[in-house]
Amino acid sequence: MLINQYCRPTLQLRGEMQLIIISCLVAFAFGQHLSTHELQGLVDSAFQSLDVSPKDGLLEHDELAKLFDMRDTDSNGCLSRAEFAAHTGLDFIFKDPMYDQFDANHDGNLCKNEFVDAPFAAMNQNGDNQVTRHEFDHYYTQILHHLNQHHG
Repeated sequence: MLINQYCRPTLQLRGEMQLIIISCLVAFAFGQHLSTHELQGLVDSAFQSLDVSPKDGLLEHDELAKLFDMRDTDSNGCLSRAEFAAHTGLDFIFKDPMYDQFDANHDGNLCKNEFVDAPFAAMNQNGDNQVTRHEFDHYYTQILHHLNQHHG
């Protein structure tokens, strides 16, 4: 099986992500909200899985667009719920609410402008066309806190 350079970092983080997912599922099963530490673990894992080429602690629009294109398995320019589920992990407890959060026009598809362009612009507060770890953490922590309060 050929594993390209973009998949390798994701595979390395799989074990760590599984532990985070298990802790999230336990909290979900008992009807509890996730702790701030658990939410930060999700944000940390997400950043590490997105910062792949180059792995420099910064996210660039092209980097995210390439990853989006790789996950768009039918090449229609949008992610279906199934493609998104494969991206986030099937057991990710905020999978459906997060999909709905990004689906701005509520058409049932996450197009690149909804899942890459708009979030990138929102995270890139200083307009330097690079998202720092701090900008990423701030943006996604707010989203996960919101989802945790309403869907956790």
